[in-house]
Amino acid sequence: MTGRGDEEEANATGTHNEVSGQVTGGVVQARDIGTVHIGGPPPSPVRVPRQLPAMPRDFVNRTRELALLDSVLDEGPAVAVISGLKGVGKSAISHRWAHQARERFRDGQLYVDFKALRHRGGAEVGGVLAGFLRALGVHETWIPAELSERAGMYRSLTADLRLLVVVDDAEHAAEVIPLCPASAGSAVVVTSHRRLGELLVAGAKPVTIEPLAEEPGVSLLAGMLGEGRVAAERDQAGELVRLCGGLPIALRVAGARLAQRSAWTIARIAGELVDANQRLDRLATEGRAIVEAVFQSAYEGLPKPVARLYRLLGVVPGAGFTLGVVRAVLADGPEQALELLVDANLVDEDEPGRYRFHDLVRLHAARCAQREEPEQEREAALRRVTDWYVGHVAAADAALGSRLRLADHQERLSAVGQPFRTRDEALDWLEAERMNVLAIVRAAAAREWDDVVWQIAEALWPLHHDRGHYADWLEANRLGVAAALRIGDPAVEARMRNQLARAHVELGAYDQAHEELRHARRAAMAGGDRRMEAVVLESLGRAALAQGEPDEAAGHFVAALAIHEEARNARGVGLQSYHLGLAHNQAGRPGEAIAAFERALSGMAAPGDKAGRGRIQLGMGEAHRALGHHAEAVRSTETAAALLRECRVPARETQAWELLAELARDAGDRESARAYLGQALAVCTASGNLPKADELRVRLGAVN
Repeated sequence: MTGRGDEEEANATGTHNEVSGQVTGGVVQARDIGTVHIGGPPPSPVRVPRQLPAMPRDFVNRTRELALLDSVLDEGPAVAVISGLKGVGKSAISHRWAHQARERFRDGQLYVDFKALRHRGGAEVGGVLAGFLRALGVHETWIPAELSERAGMYRSLTADLRLLVVVDDAEHAAEVIPLCPASAGSAVVVTSHRRLGELLVAGAKPVTIEPLAEEPGVSLLAGMLGEGRVAAERDQAGELVRLCGGLPIALRVAGARLAQRSAWTIARIAGELVDANQRLDRLATEGRAIVEAVFQSAYEGLPKPVARLYRLLGVVPGAGFTLGVVRAVLADGPEQALELLVDANLVDEDEPGRYRFHDLVRLHAARCAQREEPEQEREAALRRVTDWYVGHVAAADAALGSRLRLADHQERLSAVGQPFRTRDEALDWLEAERMNVLAIVRAAAAREWDDVVWQIAEALWPLHHDRGHYADWLEANRLGVAAALRIGDPAVEARMRNQLARAHVELGAYDQAHEELRHARRAAMAGGDRRMEAVVLESLGRAALAQGEPDEAAGHFVAALAIHEEARNARGVGLQSYHLGLAHNQAGRPGEAIAAFERALSGMAAPGDKAGRGRIQLGMGEAHRALGHHAEAVRSTETAAALLRECRVPARETQAWELLAELARDAGDRESARAYLGQALAVCTASGNLPKADELRVRLGAVN
């Protein structure tokens, strides 16, 4: 601009000053320059950014996760952190939700993929902010150089907007915080394979994505291969989902291979993946092991101590692990490394203190250990974990009551202390850990750590006997027999064969049971171990009872009873008296049965042996019923049901409720009979005894 005096002076000198174009900022007048044209950047247009990636294809229904995002982001300003294992479908869910919700954000949607930026050599937050500012209409000239100033300008611009910001593959909270708009109507959706605890502390809401269950996994395959092709091999498709651990990226790789080869069956791909050692190699396309590469990228970002824990945990067999196992693996390493594995979503914490790998991640961790850990280190870590399990299984067995044990665990029990305060705690721990313990037994057997094998098998007897995990029971004791033969200990051989025989008896495989017991008795007698001979005689009696030969059974029990009387073993006397009572009941001698049961009670009167007393009371109930002593029968059987429920022995508890139902029917009380059968059905259903549950449903229907 020029003032009037300036204009007159210019006219007097014959010069003419003119400013053309849009001026932003100051104007400088100078004499004798001539015509001056001062230019600037063009005005910033008003923009509504629409940066979302395309809607994901073949998206399977994640109703729960989408609804959770709706609830988290319903009121702004809100930040949702979608975390989970790499390849689980975090980006697909965030993009799907963003497309569904975009109309709620009238001022647009901003998007950044930090993974793509890192791939191009950098993921600088200032550059992302500059891009956001440009998308919102700020000309390049006016974007500040400093990160703090860019962040301030971004907050000012977004203070009154309704924006959706989607941030993919963030590694750290510091990458996200400057990108959060300042307005109440905005929302931020972040995906990360880490949990981004700093964001959660600041008020962000977590949304954890789990692998797909079978039905959604099969639906994903159907979207790639067609409904008809998948329906023709529905069971095989379900198996493929299981082998891929429900991980979408793995299913997509398998589906892509099938889509490229129309003549291949789903069963063929599933068959290739059965071998766990080859599974990651088979989950490849065009020569690239895509799934392994996903896990490898997460692994390479771990600090060294955390990466080492990851590798060594890959050495540990089993479905999961506890903090005690982690301490055994590390020996003297930092326990906080585990929390960093959880934060990286490479390890899941299913419940407090109990952790697990995804199946495919476990294979990758084991492969990393094979590549990077010396064999000596791997074996030492496994041995430490094995010793930890032997000590804790022995402690659980000790908490479950006194009985004959060949293994001397005093040193181990002193080392582990008393991890189980009650019988229930011990049984719960054995139940929760039984698959891991069996995996340890297998690993020990493969290395011929024979003492470990038979000692764990011996200590698992109460769990197997009370809970009836027959497949585990058979496998553990078969491995125990092989271990006993290798070390050449007749007493241990007798113990292992005897426990194996008892599983065969429970399953009705009497020929196998008698074969094992023949070898067991020979081994016990060869070793001169009268205690084990009594144990085998008891099992011969139980087999005879199961085959409906009570007099033969009674002969075996009397012989075993004599050995215990000779050794002045009160509990052994009580136990064989109980078995003798069962034989008398089956033979139709209820009076003799009651006398035997009463002697058994005096020998098994220890307060902690509630399960034993419950079994005896159940036998007494049957004997009193046979004698027509209805009130005594009901009283004994009710006591049995209460004790067996308290000790959580579902098979015997079911028998008690069934006997009470029969006693109610004897009295003409059909309503009570139905109620007791209902109790028996509930126990069977809860314990997983489905065949017995089906039988009880039929019996319930027959009670009018």
